[in-house]
Amino acid sequence: MLRRLFIILLVSCTTCLSACAMLEQRPTAMAPKPGLAPHQEATGLVLSIEAMAAELLTNMDDPDPDSGDMANGLVVTTFVESSRLHRTSSFGRYLTEQLMNEFQRHAFTVVEIRKSTSIRLEKKRGEFGLSRDENNVSETVQADAMLTGTYFIGNEDIIVTARILDNKTAALLASSTVIFPKNNLTSRMLADTASANKAAPSPLYLKRLNI
Repeated sequence: MLRRLFIILLVSCTTCLSACAMLEQRPTAMAPKPGLAPHQEATGLVLSIEAMAAELLTNMDDPDPDSGDMANGLVVTTFVESSRLHRTSSFGRYLTEQLMNEFQRHAFTVVEIRKSTSIRLEKKRGEFGLSRDENNVSETVQADAMLTGTYFIGNEDIIVTARILDNKTAALLASSTVIFPKNNLTSRMLADTASANKAAPSPLYLKRLNI
């Protein structure tokens, strides 16, 4: 009887330790807490997005950049507030920019949907190759998958959920959740908000996926 009880206790302890280890392995934001140097907050933000990209690739069934689910292109869209899918911020836009960098760094074909059909030259301003004007970008884009996501703003944290979707079936290929701290940097980025134009009766312009 004592031997059986010892075995049960041993199994229970092993299960608890395994569960704790799994929780510790979940990616959490590496950004430092408020009050530290601005460059440390920026570095932490980049490292947290790297962790998100790594988990997305880990959770995919076939992450091979040459023959996998994203072999024929990945398009990354702006992250939005979870309760208002038409509303975003500099934080949501930066997540998009950095995730594009991360997947390109892992040898995936990342499609820039904002590439303008021509380069605009403006004296004393510069040369512009990106645009959000539907009249200045291509009407179609070739990509097998879409990376998109949402974020929820709490009192002290920002919960970010990213997902990769199959453009043909809308099937979920991979997902990841990372918790970012609200510090000076992320708070300023969240304060710079913008909403998609919902004015009627003009239809919202959509970039058609060539699939």
